[in-house]
Order: sequence, then structure tokens, then C-alpha cells
Amino acid sequence: MTNMKGHLKALGVDIGGSSTKLCLIEMESKSIVKSVTIPHRNRKGIEEICSKIIRQIKEWEFEGGIGIGFPGIVENQMIIDAPNLGKEWNGHDFRTYFKPHEIDVTSVLNDADAATMALSEQSKDWTENEILCLTIGTGIGSGWISEYQLIEGTEYGREYSPKLQCTLEQWASAKVIREEGISLSEWVLRCSDILDILIEKYSPEAVILCGGITSEKENWLAELQALQSVRIVISDYEEYTGAYGAALLK
Repeated sequence: MTNMKGHLKALGVDIGGSSTKLCLIEMESKSIVKSVTIPHRNRKGIEEICSKIIRQIKEWEFEGGIGIGFPGIVENQMIIDAPNLGKEWNGHDFRTYFKPHEIDVTSVLNDADAATMALSEQSKDWTENEILCLTIGTGIGSGWISEYQLIEGTEYGREYSPKLQCTLEQWASAKVIREEGISLSEWVLRCSDILDILIEKYSPEAVILCGGITSEKENWLAELQALQSVRIVISDYEEYTGAYGAALLK
């Protein structure tokens, strides 16, 4: 797709546990020119989610390849496992599904890995070489940047902690704030707990956080940073980090 000035654009889709986000970026400036969040409401099926993606792409009159970030295990652009969306997604092929609608899916990868692609762009001039990336949402997605390269498939959020007696995402995802009714201050302590575990185990030099909760960073970031010894940074792209990263891979 080009605009009137001929600037190339790319479109990324970030499918999450509670919503789907799309963003259109202008490739020369790497800036987001359009974005939208589409809630899943009470339905998370293939037809429900994909039909809304198709409708939005048509509304934006976008033509070109799209990248998709997906909340689960992805191999060879096929969905293997979708813990927050349901088993009907297992084996789903976006390329085949979208082809009759003349939508070319050029890349499909784990949503946290897609977000890490965006964060790699943000951190390209940093002095830190080993960076942990966490997407805080319905679950906790993870990515790793090592020497400015993406390490795929980390899935740290699903790691079980004997100390916490649950997985890391069961302890400190944004979902637990709603389901358990904990305060933001309590969530900060829980987030610090999982950072302690990951930092001790993997020794990152910095941590980047993204996801919807980061739009409220002024209410909790300073408190969280005070509990940690490594630098904690919020994604420049906030809740659209995954969609932005997916667009870069189109």
C-alpha cells in the first residue's frame, strides 16, 4: 500500500486473549499512522476474530502482505497451541483462511516474539546486550534480545514457580488484577516477584515491558523500578507493540 506521497506502509495484527489490535505503520519513519483495538467480547472463535480482522483491513483499504502475532505456540506459521483462545485454533493456518479474501499473510509468529521485534527496534542503540521483554496481558508473553537478535520461543510466563506455587503468568498477569480483585500496588509486588525469578535465572541487563497496562505506567513504574536493580523500560509502542512488531515482519 502507498499513500499519495508514495510512502510504503505495512500492517500488523496482534491477536491477544481479550482483544485484537491492528496498526498501520509508515515504513520510512517507522511511525504508526492508524491503530485500532477490537475487543473479543465473549467469543474467541476463529470466525469471530478473523472476520473482524478482514473487515478492518477492508475498511483501511490496505493492500499488501500482513504480519500476525498470535498468543500461543507457532511453528512454520501454523498454530500449534492457543491456551488463552481454545483448542479449535490448533492447526489453524491464517494463510489459507485469508487467501480467498485476497489478504496475503506473509508472517505468523508468537505474539510476544512479534512484540520483541518492535522492542529490538527501540533498543538498537542501547548499551545493554541481553534484554528481557515481557508482554503483560491476559497471560505473560516473553521474548529475549541477545546482541540485538531475537531469540524466539522463550515462553517464560508459563514457567512454574515452586515458590509461588503457580506459573508466572498466573501470579502477575494483568488478568489477575481483574479476576482476583488485587490493587495496583499488590500487582506491582507480584510483578517484582516474577522479575526477581527471571533475573536470577537468566541475568538480563535490562527489562522492557509492554501491554495494555503500560498505558498507566505513571501509576506504578517508579514503584516497580525501586524494587529492582536492573533498568526497567516501557515500550514506546505501549499496547500496540505486538502489532507494530508483526508489521515489521510483513
